[in-house]
Amino acid sequence: MPALRNAGMRPISLDLRQRVVAMRHEDGQSMGEIAKRFRNPKGTVQNILERNRDNGKKELRPQNAGRKRGLSKEHLNALEQLVVHHPNTTLERLREGLSLPVTIITIHNSLKRMGFTLKKNRYVRVNKSDPMQPDNENNGSGRCPVWIRYVWCS
Repeated sequence: MPALRNAGMRPISLDLRQRVVAMRHEDGQSMGEIAKRFRNPKGTVQNILERNRDNGKKELRPQNAGRKRGLSKEHLNALEQLVVHHPNTTLERLREGLSLPVTIITIHNSLKRMGFTLKKNRYVRVNKSDPMQPDNENNGSGRCPVWIRYVWCS
């Protein structure tokens, strides 16, 4: 049995799509006959014909599917500045600093994409009155999580 032409989920060419539609409408061939002729699954032929029937298009569907990111480039720059100026802050405070209706997970994922990671074992003086500011006094130190950006050098 010959291998399927569309093995590996590659998109069907526009030329083949046009020929499938032409064979169905002009020659009146069945989907099974068209599928055999072009060595494609019958379901693929059916999808091409349905898309043509529904909206008259033979072109490929756009491949920009998916959810849009919650933070724009400007918001990411603002988030970066917040982390640089306040490296020992929490995700909740970063979210409040941005004043955007996004989840903490969005903040975390954005920081991760920008190369920031949370280091828990870093010793930093803690300011008891404002946890976003390091303590400048010499009255003891404690462990405080700190956001650090890794830069890889080759």
